[in-house]
Amino acid sequence: MILLIVLLLGLGGIVYWQRDSLLSSFKSLLSPGTTTVADTTAPVITEISATDIGTTKATIRWTTDDLSSSQVQYGTTEAYAEVMPAQPDTDPSTGNSLGVIEHTVDLTGLQPGTKYYYKGKSKNADGLEGVSSGKDFTTTTSAEE
Repeated sequence: MILLIVLLLGLGGIVYWQRDSLLSSFKSLLSPGTTTVADTTAPVITEISATDIGTTKATIRWTTDDLSSSQVQYGTTEAYAEVMPAQPDTDPSTGNSLGVIEHTVDLTGLQPGTKYYYKGKSKNADGLEGVSSGKDFTTTTSAEE
């Protein structure tokens, strides 16, 4: 994410440049009478993969084209019964985070030698959610580590 804000108080002006929807929010704070244009596209998820696969853990990584949250749906079937984390701390729609472009979610408490299915989920500041296609990985057995 690139964010540059320069306050020129002595000159009575503000110069700023921002990538993504945060710029609209910043402009509305400066000019309360103006309207902002909502983002109408969900984040696009690319390069999703499972890394650092062990007997009881794995790390899921992906990239988005928009600042967004990081959450993984996963399970031992394609029903994806689990979600991690339950409430992402990177969720920009809550107003508590700007979101991220590079996403990493650690899955723990997995069963050794078990196939897991997973999808990445990312929500942008306007609440639009992108979901990746499904992928899978198999945890190692203790003899493999």
